[in-house]
Amino acid sequence: MRTITLNTYIATVILTLSPALVWAHGEESHKNEMSKTKIVATQSSKITTIMIYSEINKIYLTDIRPIFEKKCFDCHADLKNKPWYYKVPGVKQMINKDIVEAKEHMDMRKDFPFISHESPMNDLKSIKKIGIEGGMPPLRYILGHWDSKLTETERKKIISWTTTSIKLLSSEKNNR
Repeated sequence: MRTITLNTYIATVILTLSPALVWAHGEESHKNEMSKTKIVATQSSKITTIMIYSEINKIYLTDIRPIFEKKCFDCHADLKNKPWYYKVPGVKQMINKDIVEAKEHMDMRKDFPFISHESPMNDLKSIKKIGIEGGMPPLRYILGHWDSKLTETERKKIISWTTTSIKLLSSEKNNR
């Protein structure tokens, strides 16, 4: 039977572990580098999203907001010009209830992205659908505000803006 001296044992252990000691970089460092990469990727993604929202908002401000101010803001923002019948008891409460409900769905007091219970993508899809199919403003609002219905030109602008905006958001999402 062969006897191993203490020195031989230590030398064997050192030689066996030396590759791990020389080339290993430790699990913790690797995790930190991965965390840093994730943080940078997340920050980069947020910056890209902000840039896309900014581009969408720029077109919104020039082409779409003026339409929404005339056609949508009474319910989805602030009712600035109250109609004469707003003072009628019961009617005032009905109007206020409609405004609260409209703002819960989509509040347009801030520019794009709107304050909403949906994502900006879903808001755009809803607005596009309304541009194509109609449905807003509600008939009972149109009856008291004949000029609130979208014109063909306004509908086309809204559909074009939402289509372009959806494509921008989709391309950003696909590049993640």
